[in-house]
Amino acid sequence: MGIFSFITTRLCSCMSVIAGVLLVAMMGITFADVMMRTFGRPLVGTYELVSLLGAAIAGLALPRASLLKAHVYVDLIIDKLPGAGQKTLRIITRILVFFMFFFAGWYFVIMAGRFITTETVTMTLKVPIYPVVYCLAASCVVQCLVSLHEIFDGKGGKK
Repeated sequence: MGIFSFITTRLCSCMSVIAGVLLVAMMGITFADVMMRTFGRPLVGTYELVSLLGAAIAGLALPRASLLKAHVYVDLIIDKLPGAGQKTLRIITRILVFFMFFFAGWYFVIMAGRFITTETVTMTLKVPIYPVVYCLAASCVVQCLVSLHEIFDGKGGKK
């Protein structure tokens, strides 16, 4: 499991760095737009770019947040169960998460293909949308790897 764990961790880290770079770009675009508004010249297409970047950032940051257990954890029922019950329930939820993200990633690939075929672009800047959708598909694939990592790391996805 060592090499699989290494690859999963590396992918999550790389995606997190890319998300950070995109976040800085998004902040720069927003700052430039606000500054230009003071001169009566707002940047055209800021809303589109910030929306696309926000979707990409959320997708790219998700696998690492899951890997580091940085997400919200509701433990009302799970922590009341005995040890074996907790582990079993955690493994079942990781399997369900795996399949949910697998099908979401599959759907994103199909959606991106349709966006390419129909040449779907944003309204103002005419930026193609399919790269962001492929980014979300890649994020779903890496999230599937994180789910498998959590199942087979020996803790059963324990926090």
